[in-house]
Parts: sequence; C-alpha cells; structure tokens
Amino acid sequence: MDNSQRYEEEIDLKDLMLHILYRWRSVLVIAVLVCALAGGYAAIYDQNVYPKERSEVEGRLQAQKDILAELKEQAQPDAPEPTDSEGRTADQVQKAIEEIEKELGEVKELSIPKYAVIGFVGGMFVLVFCYCLGYVFSDMIRGERELKERYGYYMLGAIPKKRKKKLFSGVDGLLTKLSGTERISEEEAYRIVATNITNLAKDGGTFLVTGTVDIGRLEEFTERIVPQLPESVMLMTGASMNANASTLEMLAECDAVILVEEQDGSLRTKVQKEYESISALEKNVIGYVLT
Repeated sequence: MDNSQRYEEEIDLKDLMLHILYRWRSVLVIAVLVCALAGGYAAIYDQNVYPKERSEVEGRLQAQKDILAELKEQAQPDAPEPTDSEGRTADQVQKAIEEIEKELGEVKELSIPKYAVIGFVGGMFVLVFCYCLGYVFSDMIRGERELKERYGYYMLGAIPKKRKKKLFSGVDGLLTKLSGTERISEEEAYRIVATNITNLAKDGGTFLVTGTVDIGRLEEFTERIVPQLPESVMLMTGASMNANASTLEMLAECDAVILVEEQDGSLRTKVQKEYESISALEKNVIGYVLT
C-alpha cells in the first residue's frame, strides 16, 4: 500500500468519524429515548408482572409443602410409604419443592438503572451503526478534498452553509476545529473563491459555471462572484450538463469550467458523468467550489 492509498484511507476514516459526531444531537436524543423506554419497561414489570409471577410460584410452592406435610403425617413405621393424589412419594414431592424453590429464585425484579443504561448504550450503538452503514453505502460526496483525490481538480473554496443556531452550538464549533476547516464568513469565502478564479484565469476568458446543484444556487453563486472578478473573466451559468443540452452547448464554447457541488449532497455518479462529458471535449476544469 503506497502513501497516497494510506492517506486516502485516513481521510475516509476521519470523515466517517466526523460524519457521526456532527449528528451527536440525534444520537443523544435516540439514546435517551431508548433509555427511557427500557427503564419504563423495567418499572412496569416490577410493578405489575413481577408480583403476579412471584405470587403464582409461591402458591405452587406452598401447595407442595402442604402435600409433603400430609404425607409425613400419614407415614407409619411398618406401613407402605404413602403417596399423594398423583402417586408421588414424600421424596418425589421434596424434589418438586426444590425445583419450585429454584424457579422462585429466578423470579426477580428488574433493575431499572441497569435497563436504563443498557437502553442508552444500545440505542446509541444502533444509531451509530446505522450512520456508519449510511456513510459506507452512500453515493454522496463527503470530504472537501474528495474531488481533488478522484479527479485532480483544484479546490477554489468552500461556501459555508447557513445554519440555524442550535442548542450547544459550541460543540459544533469544536467539531469544526477538529475537522481542520477554517471558520470564515460567507463574504470572505466568496472573496477567496473570486481571488482563486482570478489567479487561475490569468489572461481571462469565458468560463462555464455548472454542477449538480440546482440552477438557482448556481445563479446565486455567479451573481455573488461576478462583481469581484476582472472584466476579462466572463462567466456563464448552466444547469447540470447531465440533464441539460444547453449546458453541453455552452461547454463546447467555453474556455474552461468551474464546478459547484454540494458536500453531503452531490452524488458521485452524477459528478462522474460531468467528468466524462468535460473530458470528451478536452475542456479544462480550473477548480471546484463546495457549498
């Protein structure tokens, strides 16, 4: 295994860990819910089921003890050993009593704290396992550098998503730091993208802005970027070339392509089709932007 393969596996494992950690709220909610259900089950069992089961076993035990006492009273030194209505001797009844006593010892109350802990850990494990499966079998683009690793594209920048402020948002901030992503404003992110496009465009030209995201987001991106670019750099916007012939026509006319994709949103199969269409016309991709 060469260094690039090891590096790619490390990135995948790191992305998987962050993929799960970013969903800590749902993991915690489900774990607490299962914890409450398991603890509630134990409480209901102790209150309703346990007393009935114990009472039933104690009743059978007492009945056998009464039979044994009667058989001992009926016993005579020189007479045959007495039996009960089922033909059992005192020794056989004694064995039945021992078995019932063992059964009685197995009838116990459920530990509410124990069941609550098991429910919490079990609920957390099941949901984390489901997230792992979802990550492994998902076709969505994950890490910021995935397109670079797959196609050699240069990353122009990442536009931070607009997120509503949630409870314990400080935890999300800590996870962002762990991911190695710089926390910057949306305006600064657009400036970085515009600067990279300007530097890479060199003498200018006509560039096609396209991607697998919806056309509204592509147009919004273009509107935000154009005022920050030199006049020599012209942008035209086209919907996904996988489903739009007009974009393929623009692809043939442009000098290079700028891809706009969504992390945890764009599908690898669709991005692969874009790659094949761009390569067929031998067009250069100056870079990609993640939203």
